[in-house]
Order: sequence, then structure tokens, then C-alpha cells
Amino acid sequence: MLRPLLESWIHLISVIMISVYDIEVDNEAICRNLKKIQSQIFKLLPMAEEGQDYKKPLETIVLELLGMQKLFLDIDPLIALICKLRGLMELNLEEEFLLYRRTIFECCGLIDKIKNFFN
Repeated sequence: MLRPLLESWIHLISVIMISVYDIEVDNEAICRNLKKIQSQIFKLLPMAEEGQDYKKPLETIVLELLGMQKLFLDIDPLIALICKLRGLMELNLEEEFLLYRRTIFECCGLIDKIKNFFN
């Protein structure tokens, strides 16, 4: 009697139900996606240092995170992450590079906090 209940509980823990589209998403898939996004965020740092266009990739990251936020409404670090990344678009790198750099590292830390929701 307890075994089926335990198995269903384990299933609920390992799968997140997304009510917006009524689909199931594996936590590992979400964590892999977050790791990819974290890598993309970190790559913004050398792009800016080398004078490359970092704003287009940054806009793409923000767009993807906005979509994720629509699926997972109750993850506060996700909202903070989107806000910080959006704020990076407004910085003047010549005057505020240290703030840009610090914010990139803060964003990578926020990704780790978001991953904890799915581990």
C-alpha cells in the first residue's frame, strides 16, 4: 500500500508540472538548460572586454528567461536574474565595467539558486 504512494511521491518530486501548457518537464532537462544559460551569461564578460557585441546575445538570454518565468511563476531568483540582465543593457561599459563584471558573477550565482529549485 505504501509502495505505490511512495513511487508517486518520488515521481512528483522528479517531474515538474507546468500548468500553463499542461506538460511535464524533467528536472534534469531544466538544470541542463540553466547550465547552458549560465555559460552564455559568463561568456558575456569576455565579449564585453574584447569590444564585441554582447547586447544581442544578452537580449536572447533575457528573452529565454522571460519565457521560463512564464512557466515557473514562483521562482523569485529568476525575476531578480531577469532584472539584473536587463539592467546590463543600460550600462555604459567605459564608465561602469566593474559593475558590469560584478553583475555577471551575481547572475551566475542566481542561476545556481534557481537550479536548487529543481534539484
